[in-house]
Amino acid sequence: MASSDINLEPVEEKIADLRRKVEALMEERVTPAVTRAAGRAQDFADRAQGMARDFGGQVSDTARKEADTVASLVKERPFTSIALAAGLGYVLARLLGR
Repeated sequence: MASSDINLEPVEEKIADLRRKVEALMEERVTPAVTRAAGRAQDFADRAQGMARDFGGQVSDTARKEADTVASLVKERPFTSIALAAGLGYVLARLLGR
């Protein structure tokens, strides 16, 4: 029996059929699942970005309010503020000088 006598047509048909089935499975199951997962990931990223933006705004507002509070305290008690700043500067210099 020579190798040229082997009929490969049924094997090729089975391979082609299997390829069609795999492509159909990819189209019906895998691609929609990947699309859904990508959509969920995008939704999560959008929500996280929105939360980060909101948190950043809250931090900015709080920092602005605290800066206004400090500024008004310095205006009300300038000598106390200078003494406090000098004392903190001395303490920090001693700590960092070691």
